[in-house]
Amino acid sequence: ELYNKTLNPETYKRQTEILTRLLESEKAEREREYDNKRESKEGKNLNEDFNPVFEEYKKLKLKETEFLQTVPPSLNSYYRNKIDEYFKNLSTK
Repeated sequence: ELYNKTLNPETYKRQTEILTRLLESEKAEREREYDNKRESKEGKNLNEDFNPVFEEYKKLKLKETEFLQTVPPSLNSYYRNKIDEYFKNLSTK
């Protein structure tokens, strides 16, 4: 349209919209550069001792395992052997 010199109001409107979008984009880019929320911060080293919590977890796990190992007397010997085999494999891992 510029080359043919056929400018009309539609062309001016499109040009204004393009300019507006470019300015908005430039403003957003500038705000991103100065935005303090996006700054990274160094991590903090936490020297908390989790041993008591871990020991409590291990005790609970042991209780659960012992409970599961109690085999009802009415269970078939085949299944008892399978349960024993399972817990032997579990303890070696």
